[in-house]
Amino acid sequence: MGSACPGAETCHAAGDVNPGAYGRIVRIKITEQDRRIFVPTPHGSPSWHRGYNRRSALERINNRIDNSFGFEHHFIRGMHKMKLRVGLAFAVMLAMALGHIKQGPAHQMRSLVQTPRQASG
Repeated sequence: MGSACPGAETCHAAGDVNPGAYGRIVRIKITEQDRRIFVPTPHGSPSWHRGYNRRSALERINNRIDNSFGFEHHFIRGMHKMKLRVGLAFAVMLAMALGHIKQGPAHQMRSLVQTPRQASG
């Protein structure tokens, strides 16, 4: 704050370097560097957290497909049959969630064990 660098002009004369409000800004070509270190979304930023939450949700769905619906140890042959069975499993998951929302408490919509309660009437 308030200090000046005597070699700033020499430093900024180097290629691919622009002076900015925060000092020297260096652009890194992500295709040539390690993607694990120089990521497009900064670690810990709000957009990183949103992406991580989406990834966690998909991992939970994949776990249910593998374990609850038995796709981890399957004997299905052929891509067409596998896509059909996985599509049916997704349809069952969505139908169970819809049934829980319409008939029972909404917090049980992820439950694959309990059936939706019948409407009392």
